[in-house]
Amino acid sequence: MKRLTLEMQGRLNYAIGRFNEPRLRIDSGETIVVETEDAWSGQVRKKGDRRDYSKMPYGNPQSGPIYVNGAERGDSLAVRIEDIQPTIGQGATRTPSYWWFIGSVEAAVLDKFLGSNLPENMRICPIKEGKVYFSEKYVLPYEPFIGTIGTAPPLEVVSSGLLGNHGGNMDLPDVCVGNTIYLPVYVDGALLHLGDVHAIQGDGEITGNGVEMPSECTLTIDLLKEKTIPSPRIESPEHIMAVASSGVGRSLQDAIRLAFIQLVFWMEEDYGLDRSDAFQLCAQVGRLRLGNLWAVAAKFPKEYLR
Repeated sequence: MKRLTLEMQGRLNYAIGRFNEPRLRIDSGETIVVETEDAWSGQVRKKGDRRDYSKMPYGNPQSGPIYVNGAERGDSLAVRIEDIQPTIGQGATRTPSYWWFIGSVEAAVLDKFLGSNLPENMRICPIKEGKVYFSEKYVLPYEPFIGTIGTAPPLEVVSSGLLGNHGGNMDLPDVCVGNTIYLPVYVDGALLHLGDVHAIQGDGEITGNGVEMPSECTLTIDLLKEKTIPSPRIESPEHIMAVASSGVGRSLQDAIRLAFIQLVFWMEEDYGLDRSDAFQLCAQVGRLRLGNLWAVAAKFPKEYLR
C-alpha cells in the first residue's frame, strides 16, 4: 500500500491547480494512505496557541496532488473513504474574532447578540475511544470527514479555501468513512488534492471551522473512464447525493435548486427514472445537507432506486 506522508510531501499546497507537482502516482483501484495537516498548518497544538498570519496567511493546506495514471478530461474519479484517523490524538476549534462570511447588516446583528470584541477562544479537543472531548461536560461523537477534496480545475488555480465544480472546500460531513465521493476529471492524471479534515462539525460550519485535526486518510481510488459528471457526487449505503455551491452570481437558494436538478439528472441517467417522476420524488423524500455556508448536497434514498 502506497503512503504519502507529510515528510514526503514537503511543501503543502494552498491552492488546487494543474500546475502543482504530483507527489504520488497511482493506478486505478489502488488503496493509499495520505497524511494531512490541519486547517491551521500545524500552528495550534496547545492551549494559548494562535494562528500566526504573518508566517502563514493561508489556511486549508492540501496534501498531494495525487496523479491517477490514465485519467483524462471527461473521466471521473471514485474516491472511497476507507478510514480517517487522528495522527496526534487531538483537534482544535475556535470562535473567530471576526465574521468573515457575514455581510454588514448581519454582522451588526451578531455584534449585538454576541457582544463586541468577541474573544477568539481557541479550544483544544482531545480525541480518544471514539469521542471528541469538547470539555469535561460536553463529550461529542467522533464523526470524521474530509473538509477539502478536489481535482484540478481545467484552467484556473483555485484557493483551497474555495469550492466549485472540481470539489474543493465543501466541508460536507458526508465525505466520510464508508462513503464514496465522485469527482470530475479535467486534466491528465486528475491531480487529486485533499486536506482540512474535521473530527466533527455541525451543518453550516457557522463559526468557520469544525474540530480541525491532522489526519491519516485511507482511500481507494478508482478511475471511471468516459464517465463525465458536472460536479461532485457522493454515495453512501443509504443515499445518493449531488453537490452544488453558491458563489459569484449564485445564491445559496440557487445552489439548492441546482443540487436537486443535478440529482434528478443522476437518477435519470444511471437509474432509469423518468425525469418528472424523479423531480416529484425528490420533493417528497429528498433531503438536504449543508456543508459550510456555500456547499449543499441534495440527497435521495437509495431504497427507492432498487
